Amino acid sequence: MPNIAEDLSPDDMKVFLEEAEEHLQLLDEEVIKLEKEATEDGLATIFRAAHTLKGSSAMIGYRAMSEVAHAMESMLDKLRNGVIVVTPEVVDSLLHSLDALRVLNEELIDEQGIEVDFESLVKEADAAVAAQTGEEAPKGPDESAGPPQLDLGEAVLADIQTQTESNRVVFKVDATLEEESAFGAVRFFQLISELTELGKVITSNPTEEQIAAEEIGTQFTALIGTDLPTDDIETRLAEVQDIASLLVEPFDVAAEQAQAAEPKAEGAAPSTEAVDVKPVIEATAAEGQHKTAAQTVRIDVERLDHLMNLIGELVIDRTRIQQIERSLINKYQGDELVSSLGKTSSHIVKVVDDLQEDFMKVRMLPISTVFNAFPRMMRDLSRKLGKPIDFRIEGGETEIDRTVIERIRDPLVHMLRNSLDHGLEDVEGRKSAGKSETGVVELSAYHEQGHIVIKVKDDGGGIDPEKLRSSFVGKGLISAEAARRLSDSEALDLIFMPGGSTKEEATELSGRGVGMDIVKKNIEAINGFVDLQSELGKGTTLSLRLPLTLATVNSILVRVTDVLCAIPLVYVLEAVKLHQESITTVQGREVFRLRDRVIPLIDLAEATTLTRREGEELDSETRHVVVVRIGEHLTGVVVDALLEPQEIVVKSLGKYVGDMKGVTGASILGDGRVVLILDVGGLISSAGRIDLQKSSDLDDTNATGEAA
Repeated sequence: MPNIAEDLSPDDMKVFLEEAEEHLQLLDEEVIKLEKEATEDGLATIFRAAHTLKGSSAMIGYRAMSEVAHAMESMLDKLRNGVIVVTPEVVDSLLHSLDALRVLNEELIDEQGIEVDFESLVKEADAAVAAQTGEEAPKGPDESAGPPQLDLGEAVLADIQTQTESNRVVFKVDATLEEESAFGAVRFFQLISELTELGKVITSNPTEEQIAAEEIGTQFTALIGTDLPTDDIETRLAEVQDIASLLVEPFDVAAEQAQAAEPKAEGAAPSTEAVDVKPVIEATAAEGQHKTAAQTVRIDVERLDHLMNLIGELVIDRTRIQQIERSLINKYQGDELVSSLGKTSSHIVKVVDDLQEDFMKVRMLPISTVFNAFPRMMRDLSRKLGKPIDFRIEGGETEIDRTVIERIRDPLVHMLRNSLDHGLEDVEGRKSAGKSETGVVELSAYHEQGHIVIKVKDDGGGIDPEKLRSSFVGKGLISAEAARRLSDSEALDLIFMPGGSTKEEATELSGRGVGMDIVKKNIEAINGFVDLQSELGKGTTLSLRLPLTLATVNSILVRVTDVLCAIPLVYVLEAVKLHQESITTVQGREVFRLRDRVIPLIDLAEATTLTRREGEELDSETRHVVVVRIGEHLTGVVVDALLEPQEIVVKSLGKYVGDMKGVTGASILGDGRVVLILDVGGLISSAGRIDLQKSSDLDDTNATGEAA
């Protein structure tokens, strides 16, 4: 367990961790921005965050974090005052200190001992400063004349008398800081914190205000009233690091007053009753910013999930109420009670709709909560690969359900790494292609027709379909004949196959054949799909189309045998009714033409292993078909009947049911009927692909279906 204050309550720790995470996230976002544009406001924001972290961690006795935050604060102060300017080395130093802060924050959560190499952090910071100034950081003022004088005004003397009358001993504490210490203010603050726990701190020089403003030297003096012996005080204060000397002795008021009355040595600076210090604007601003946060309420995620489940039950009952209302109106037209019930039912439906809509907004988070972590990652990769980039983010304010956010973080990491490692050429390659040395990677998000679209776009060399074919054939992942039959668009989709990579040698970042298959699998698991567009020599765009929430799904209901199924509308292109003459066979599979596309057909009953009863067969004359799409791939799903579109609440199948082929979940309708939610990605994969360019039957597929 890290060394923190023993009297820290769990609630205090929770508040500290929540606020620390906010400040760390702010630092992560703002430090990266410094490299592009170092503004006064940006530096002030970062300084406030580091200053607050230093103070709050010191308050709970977490010295390690306070020391690292102080080191960051010192460098930021030099940036604010124009002593140094922003360079990659300065940003590296700040980011490495930030990494250490995150490690220390995790230490509090995991309660495991973690060592942070403070010395290397300080050396790195010193080197970054020395590279610009050519000299070490200035030392504190010369205090060779001895310990600083204490304020012995009336208030202090009254406190001393009160302590004496309470049978307490007043001790004077003199401490000298090691000259090479980089954390003087933190050490003095720790001394005051320790003394406060030992007794009553009557006065000190420097004062707490001076320490907070870093108006300090290497000397510290304080008066404390306590009933503890000298040895106990010295033992406790000896735990504070970087203290070169320490003296604890009973305080003699008369002797101190006499010494203060002696004339000063020639040339010595006259003493003053008050010391002018710069206002601590940062602390005041930070205090006001917590006040703002008090307008919000922190809610445990599990409570939100539980409330969402309850609202889901209300949605189911809402649908049932609507059905009952329609039935009663049809059966008892003109009945006054039925009319009154109908009005009440309509009001309940409206309230449930509003409740669901408002609660969905509560669960919504700006996608910037994910996006903001990527500038740091892309900067580090850029420096590691030696590929300078201009990383742009748009649409960070676009909102999406938190459950979706949790599922897209890893896919986006893979996509961005691939854009930088695979997509962008190196500097020489870009020069030879007549491009700028700095590559561009864009990450964007926007809403479109009730869904969210996320795109990762680069201006790199694009993907060569022929190279993909050769690579996958060479690795034995597909046959040469199968590769030859693939169109360029289908060849690009090979990158989503497990085990495939165009990298000749595996590196720390890529080349092992994992990544894009994970992207496809994870996105399709949440009823989304991935689309890839690439132009050789100009770049590549990867697009994700995702539902706004995983709690409810807008679907079209269909019937297969006596089972109800739901096809998420995000995949549905259209529904058609096919006559038998519109269907032909290509390469042993049934297909039909929809305008200028030839589309393979699959029987949903066979694809999901739902067996029809004996003697129950599809109508031989007409078939109901739902055309589904993932990217450029279309498939016609044959069903027994088309029903109405409906918003359904997603329910897990549960561990007792296990995995079911072609099904990702279930729902319950208002009348109690169970609906199976279809895995459209799996259905399209099972349909396979047909080499239409090689088929002699292509000309026979010249009939089209009618809109259903």
